[in-house]
Amino acid sequence: MNRVYRIAVASTRDGVLYPGHFAHAEVYHIYELSDEGKLTLLEVRENPLGLVPDVDIEEHGHTHHHHTVRSPEGLPLHGPPKYMWLRENVLKDVDVVIAVDACQTSYRVFTSQGVRIIFTDPVPVESLVNYIENEGREEFKKIIEEYFRE
Repeated sequence: MNRVYRIAVASTRDGVLYPGHFAHAEVYHIYELSDEGKLTLLEVRENPLGLVPDVDIEEHGHTHHHHTVRSPEGLPLHGPPKYMWLRENVLKDVDVVIAVDACQTSYRVFTSQGVRIIFTDPVPVESLVNYIENEGREEFKKIIEEYFRE
């Protein structure tokens, strides 16, 4: 790897991977991945969407994407506008998102902009980082290198 990658881990404030859709994680742990496979924590970034309900999940699992719903603060709360806002305002500098869950729309929005989304279980962030830096190092590096191969 001759490039620095930024990785966002969707998390709770208690340091566990957020158990729901990554767009509604309370915070993102932002790491930089070194050539040696070491993750350096750069910051814990607040997510304004983590403070509002996920209106894409409605009763009976039925969703509507035909209108733009906004929070009182003006945040888009529905469909592609929500995920574009998240990408442009919160996660604009990340190459990879590690999350427990996502919907097809958010996956398409992020991957269409070159962001790799990797799914895992809701484990402590510290355990995930330890795994990536140790026994999972070569596998994780291979996943990143293959995805971003030019």
